[in-house]
Amino acid sequence: MAQKRDVIDDLIDIQSDWKAVKNPLGGLAGSLAVDPDNENFYDPSDYKERPRANSLFCTRVASEGADDCHRCLDVCPVDAVTITKNAVKIADNCRKCGLCSVVCPTEVFVAYKVTPKSLYDRISKVASEYEQCYITCTRALGRNPKDNEILLPCVGAVSRETWFALLREYNNLSIYLPLGICDKCRNVTGEETYANEIAAGEELSHGAMGLEVDEKDLTHEQTRAYKRSQFMSTMVKAGTAALATTNPAMSGAAAIAEKVRRHSQQMTELQNSLERAVGAKTTEKRRRILTQNRKLMLTTIQKDNSLAEGFDLKIPKCDPELCTACGDCVTTCTLHACDLDGRGHFSVEPAYCVNCGACAKACPEGALAMVDCDKKDLVVRDEEAERRKRAAAKQKARIEKTKAEGKKQLNRVLDGLERLADE
Repeated sequence: MAQKRDVIDDLIDIQSDWKAVKNPLGGLAGSLAVDPDNENFYDPSDYKERPRANSLFCTRVASEGADDCHRCLDVCPVDAVTITKNAVKIADNCRKCGLCSVVCPTEVFVAYKVTPKSLYDRISKVASEYEQCYITCTRALGRNPKDNEILLPCVGAVSRETWFALLREYNNLSIYLPLGICDKCRNVTGEETYANEIAAGEELSHGAMGLEVDEKDLTHEQTRAYKRSQFMSTMVKAGTAALATTNPAMSGAAAIAEKVRRHSQQMTELQNSLERAVGAKTTEKRRRILTQNRKLMLTTIQKDNSLAEGFDLKIPKCDPELCTACGDCVTTCTLHACDLDGRGHFSVEPAYCVNCGACAKACPEGALAMVDCDKKDLVVRDEEAERRKRAAAKQKARIEKTKAEGKKQLNRVLDGLERLADE
């Protein structure tokens, strides 16, 4: 439903038209005045980054090759990833596509330009400011991106958890890929990867991703709310008498920055709540690791608990009659979601578990089996916040009780005064 225009929208249009009339040749003059030596030419390598591998997180390395996880090996289009018993290595022929970082459940591969949190923040900012946010790749765009275009080495570099968090929040995201652009791409596994990740993100979030195949159809208009808040902020800063006494909304850019900061704070609070609830370390003093994808997923679920029902996740369950307490399971779990206490009792924290199944594969006795995760375990209880809420409720009840008693006493005094007056 279209929003009704008002005088502020008219003023914004007048301001834009006046700028155009005041400097009609601004764009042409600017292009003629560009210094060829300082011109920012399009370089696809500026948007790519070779990932670094943290072998400590690799379940295949932790199990010394016993774990048969090979997702990164399968997705790499040029076989640049090799895994030995001691380390994960990336060869010089790496295409820097970021696909390995998406499929690895324990986030062994780190490329800062395409980490889940950095991608969420970048896309979130653009989606908040513009009517449409386009996510595309270096090969599809072939030029420097405009302000509402997110340029990636491959669209497949975005995980399903990131799509889930974004699509739950925004309905103005679109993929821009011209027809046939992926057919000749050397990232031969990219198309299947982004198709699977986007489809999973849409299903989990109940959202929908747009698709554009013609560059002529791309729009670059800022949202009405953003333009209005920016206009109001400009008027206040200029000291306009009519607006100086009002309490204007925060300027668009500042509001978006605050929104991203608040989301980061929510992720931090989520991890703190988890650590308070289950402890930050296992019985062997190993610190539990919460991956970025897991943080994004759980933070989104906390806003709407019903979303947990859409996840089909498996966690390990131990058969104590078969378990010999050898410890191979906890050694293989590089995120330390599994625990084995001194009595040989096996346990797992579902919020930290990334459902990779490495522990079950590493168990020599077959004592572990992957079973359905209880969806309630994905809703993180903040016991400290609940305690503060209960304390506040008790305080409020005491205040109400005191007020009620004071009112009764006051009524008794007033009744006594009335009787004296009657006498």
